Amino acid sequence: MRRKYVDSHIHLNDYTREKILDLCGKDDMELVAVSEDLHSSLINLSLERECSNVRAAVGVHPWNADKVAADELAKVMELIDSVGFVGEVGLDKKFTPETFDLQLKIFKEFVSRASSGNKVLLLHAAGAWKEVLEVLSKTPVKAAVLHWYTGPLEYLRDIRELGYFIGVNVSLLRQPKMREVVKQAPLDIMLTESDGPYEYRGLRLEPDLIPALINEIATIKKLSSEDVLEAVYNNYLSLLNRMLK
Repeated sequence: MRRKYVDSHIHLNDYTREKILDLCGKDDMELVAVSEDLHSSLINLSLERECSNVRAAVGVHPWNADKVAADELAKVMELIDSVGFVGEVGLDKKFTPETFDLQLKIFKEFVSRASSGNKVLLLHAAGAWKEVLEVLSKTPVKAAVLHWYTGPLEYLRDIRELGYFIGVNVSLLRQPKMREVVKQAPLDIMLTESDGPYEYRGLRLEPDLIPALINEIATIKKLSSEDVLEAVYNNYLSLLNRMLK
């Protein structure tokens, strides 16, 4: 089996057409394109049809909870039936705490729809790790990824017991908290991600950094890069398999 790099969280619709074509041509990398609203959901669905290495996720970002119209939200919900991934959805008490109640209402709708169709949830939980896990623990959701996980280290055991994964971001090359998470987290719950295109502490987060991320995880875990690459790819395949059950 050929092992591939995995970018489990990329805002592909935010790239230039030239860069999208470049990323679509990478046959050694799998990309999961997350959405923020109806417009980006439709673009990413189109890119999935165009690119063999892209899987689209549809959703409404919690930052857009007070911006999405009811009819647009309903249309995004309808799109869930045509995809395997739902995201980027979740809660945010760090950057947009003022809309938390509305975020929670919308998030619960997404969780309900995703759980009834064996969808994978791609979760934003900045400042709300506890609240997101509390919602999920009361549902039959089988597959979820907590994007850019920098939450409490004590939650890692709960995440593993729930059968979920954490997104290890390329910010690891700059971010001490991400490094500490990698030290403590078991390899069998890790998925790599870029969250590109995004700039973090002077570092442009891009899928092109995924190989360097794999090498850094290997250094931290005292493993070979080949072993980490294989483990992350197997985690990704396991995630896809859960859609079928």
